[in-house]
Amino acid sequence: MKLNNELHSVDRFTIHIPFPLSSYERKLITLLYQPLIGPEPISLYFLLWAEGEDEEGRDYTHYHLMNGLDMSIGAIFNARIALEAIGLLRTYKKETDDLHYFSYEILPPLEARRFFEDPLLSMFLFSKIGENAYRRLLQRFTPKRVAIEGMTEISRQFTDVYQPIQQHMPKNMMVHDIAEKPSKIPFYYQSFDFPLLMSGLSENMIPHRLITAEIKETIAKVAFMYGLSAIDMKHVLMMANSDDELTTDAVRKSASEYYKLTISKTPPAISKMLPPEQAHEQAKEWNSKQDELVQYFEQARPIDVLIAVNDGKQVFDHELEMYESLITQYDITPPVVNVLIHYISLNNPGHISKKYIQAIAADWRKKGIETATQAMNEARQFMDQKNPTVKKSTTIEDMHAEFELLQAAAYVLYQFEPGKASAAKLKNIEETFKSLMKKIEPPVLLQMLADGKEPFAHELKAVTQFASMYEWERPLLNTLIHYAHFSSEGNLNLPFLEAIASGWRKQSVQTIETAIQYGQNYRKSRAQKYSRTTYGNPEKKELPAWINSSEKPKSQASLEELERQYRMKKKS
Repeated sequence: MKLNNELHSVDRFTIHIPFPLSSYERKLITLLYQPLIGPEPISLYFLLWAEGEDEEGRDYTHYHLMNGLDMSIGAIFNARIALEAIGLLRTYKKETDDLHYFSYEILPPLEARRFFEDPLLSMFLFSKIGENAYRRLLQRFTPKRVAIEGMTEISRQFTDVYQPIQQHMPKNMMVHDIAEKPSKIPFYYQSFDFPLLMSGLSENMIPHRLITAEIKETIAKVAFMYGLSAIDMKHVLMMANSDDELTTDAVRKSASEYYKLTISKTPPAISKMLPPEQAHEQAKEWNSKQDELVQYFEQARPIDVLIAVNDGKQVFDHELEMYESLITQYDITPPVVNVLIHYISLNNPGHISKKYIQAIAADWRKKGIETATQAMNEARQFMDQKNPTVKKSTTIEDMHAEFELLQAAAYVLYQFEPGKASAAKLKNIEETFKSLMKKIEPPVLLQMLADGKEPFAHELKAVTQFASMYEWERPLLNTLIHYAHFSSEGNLNLPFLEAIASGWRKQSVQTIETAIQYGQNYRKSRAQKYSRTTYGNPEKKELPAWINSSEKPKSQASLEELERQYRMKKKS
C-alpha cells in the first residue's frame, strides 16, 4: 500500500497498553528484537511506551512522533510496520472524510524461551549477531536452576492451607475475555502451498496424521526462513521422519541440514520484501529503473515474480514446478530464473511449453549466465534481434545421459562391472565426470544415480547428515557419494560413508583426483587379495621323463615281474 494513502502527518492516534511493561521486557526488546529490526522501530516503540504509560487515551497527531524522534513521516511508517510484523504493535484504523484515526496497541515481547524456540526469530537473530553472541544471549536468558539435589520438596498445596467458603460471586463481578500476552509472532502459514506438499507425500512415505497443526506451522515458518518450496519441504519431511514420528525439532533440524547441503552454509538473513504493488510496477518497467529492477530480480523468489507478472493472481502448481526444476535440477540461479519468467511474460503471453523454457535456460547456462544483469542483457539481445526462440541446435540435457556417464565412470575408474556397457559407448569419461562432480548438488547426484527417479529417503538423509556434520566441499562429497554408491551396490547409509571418509582422511584426500587415485588403489589391492587361494600355491615340481614316453620306470617294471612269478608259482 502506498504511503500517501496510508499515513499523513496530521492523522491522529491514541495509545493503548493492555499489559504492564517492566524493565525485563525492555531488556528483551533491546537485546533480542533490536538486532532484527534496527534502532528506528525500537525508538518508536519506546516513545509510544513512554507516552502511553502516563497519558493513555490521549490523542496526538503524527507531528508529535516526527518531532520526538526527528524522523520523517515515511520513516515513521516504515518503523511502524516493522513493529507490526515482529509482533510488538497492533494498529487499528478509522477513516473520516478528512482524517484518519489510529489506535496503537503496544504489545510486550515474547518470553525469552518462546523467542528462542521460534525457528524464524532464533535463526534470524543468529544470522545477525553471530554464534558467539547468540550463545551468550541464550545462556543469559536461560533460567538458573536452584541446587536441590538430595532435597525433597515440602511445599504446601492451596487446599492444604485454605478452605472453601460458602459464598457466590455476583455475575457482574466476574471477569470475561481476559487479555493474554502474545505467545507467537503474527505469521499466516496458510500462504504455504500445503496442497502441493501433501500431493507429493504418499501415506507410505509419511502418514498424513503426522502433519498436525503445530507441524504445519513449523513447516511454513522454516520454508519461509530458508526460502524452500513445497517440493523441497517434501525432502525435509522425509529426512525428519523417524519411525513414523514427526516432531517440530526434527523438522527444524532437517530443514537446516537441507539448506546447508543445497543452498548455502551461511545462515539466512532477514530482509524486508517489496510490497506486491511495487514489485508489479517494477516488473512492468523493463526499460526504466534498471538498477532497481536488477535488485528486485536478485532478491525476489520466483513465485513472487510469477505472481507479479500475473497481476497478483495465484500461480498454478505445474507452472511453479516447471520454473523450480530449473533451479533444483539444472543448477540455474534464482535471479536468472526470475529474469526468464519476466522475459517470457513480456514476449510470449499465453501457453508456453516446458521444452521451450528449458531450451532458453540451457542456452543461458551454456553461456555462463549467473546474474540478473547478465540475463537481462541476453534477453535484450533476443528482443533486439526479434528472435525470441532458441537455435534448433540447443539440446536439453537428459537425466539418463548423466546416469550412463556415472555408470561408465564407475567402470573406467574403479572397474565396477555394471558400468562396462556404458563405458564402451562414451568418450572422455574421466574429464566429463570430474566436471559433473564440480557443478551439481548432492541430492541431484542421488537422483542421477537412480536414473532420474526420486532417491530413497534413507539415502537422502544419510548424505544430508554427512554433509551437515563434516562440511566437505561439494566436488569431493559428490565423488564420495558416487564411489560409495557402487561400492555398496546402491545401498548408501551414513556409517558406510563415514567408513570410506575415514580412510580418505588418513590419506589426506582433499581433491577429486586424489579421491579417485585412492579408490583405484583400494580396488586393486582387494582384487589381488582375493585372487590368491586360501590354501596357498604349492611349489612347481619337474615331472619325470617317463610321463610323456612309453618307457616305464624301473621300479614299476620290477613290480610287474614279481607279480608274474607269484602267479606262476601258485599254478604249479
